[in-house]
Amino acid sequence: MTSSCDIAVIGAGVLGLGVAAELHARGRDVCVIDPGGANASSVAAGMIAPAMESLLDPWEADPAGRAAVLRAARDLWPRFAERHGIALVRDGVDWIGEDPDGVVARLEALGFAAERTAAGVFCPEDWRVDPVAALAALGQGVERRNGRVTAVQRSGEAWRLTLADGAEVSAQAVVLASGTTFPDLPGAVTRAVCQVQAIGGRLAYTPLRLVERPARFVGGYAVPLGEGTVIGATMEAGGLMAEATALQDALLERACASLGLAEMGPVAWRMGVRGATTDGLPLTGEVMPGLHLALAPRRNGWLMGPLVAGEVTAGLQGGGVF
Repeated sequence: MTSSCDIAVIGAGVLGLGVAAELHARGRDVCVIDPGGANASSVAAGMIAPAMESLLDPWEADPAGRAAVLRAARDLWPRFAERHGIALVRDGVDWIGEDPDGVVARLEALGFAAERTAAGVFCPEDWRVDPVAALAALGQGVERRNGRVTAVQRSGEAWRLTLADGAEVSAQAVVLASGTTFPDLPGAVTRAVCQVQAIGGRLAYTPLRLVERPARFVGGYAVPLGEGTVIGATMEAGGLMAEATALQDALLERACASLGLAEMGPVAWRMGVRGATTDGLPLTGEVMPGLHLALAPRRNGWLMGPLVAGEVTAGLQGGGVF
């Protein structure tokens, strides 16, 4: 059986759904194809954190330039959130780790506001969303099809997508936003995505409300989510490790020490795999006529979502998003 649409988006994480939501808002016939279930965007803390990412993971070649890119991505969020009905929480972040005076100095040097507090440092520039609620908002009204795309091939002036169940979808354009698992692709696309590396990540959820706003420390964070708190996160090169008990224990030990807890108590572990490139920025752009990429945001998928959606939509529409 063959169906058709104007634009097929492969992948229902924040990048795929962000692109689909923008296209849908412009009246385009777009269909998101995804196997369903949890993905790296839903298994996340929902942080929009240009300041702490710039502090803790600076780009050696140009840390100020990288900080400016992340800050510009953050600044797209208010309009993007309003446009798609996403609750944007702008409560800032506390640094509760070592060397607070040095942290203030480094943040200010990167162009971020920061102030010393009794607990450490407060920075108002990092925001957050509830990831599950935000994904639901982005998917509102967008056609969805459950399935795994196994092959993408050029077919005349269109693209033909073959699904695992044998069904086919014909589309005038395709957006590949499938994380680190790719279908069979034309050679030019395969060469473009071969640089994507898999990064596994685990975070722990406790029903206890340990913080009232995000708190960062060396090697981890604690973020309010619902009635509880998420503690994250591991970074496992190559994907999720088969045995990660030691990593998990170390993360909880760092969190307890930073939050002043004797023990964490029972937690539920959540895990996912995201893509990353060597420069840590998303892989976007048209690699063949009508085939666009929206991939590999490392751990900054939520931060970079509106920027990637804007770039990809502009490529498909021939104009800006916002």
